Amino acid sequence: MHYVLLATHSPEVCPTSHAGTKELLLRMAPEIPGIAEKNGIAMVAGPFVNREHTVVLIVETDRPENVDRFLVESRMAHWNRVHILPSLRMEDVLDEVRETLAVF
Repeated sequence: MHYVLLATHSPEVCPTSHAGTKELLLRMAPEIPGIAEKNGIAMVAGPFVNREHTVVLIVETDRPENVDRFLVESRMAHWNRVHILPSLRMEDVLDEVRETLAVF
């Protein structure tokens, strides 16, 4: 299953303004692909960052627990509030829509 991770943080802890977060990010960022692989996660897209203090990452894994371990080990959850959106590929949703009886 795919998971869309939306990680947000305040300007006060942004790596561009907070020395501790900056050091943590610079230390951990090169390790993120290895941490993902170790936890059974394929990084599909991202991480993407923007001026809204949001990081977007799309991952694929067969167990939701893998996402939790990845967030803890990558330390993303230490300076971000992370929303995890389980998501399906559009092709899979279209198959489901075709097979489902409409309510109205």
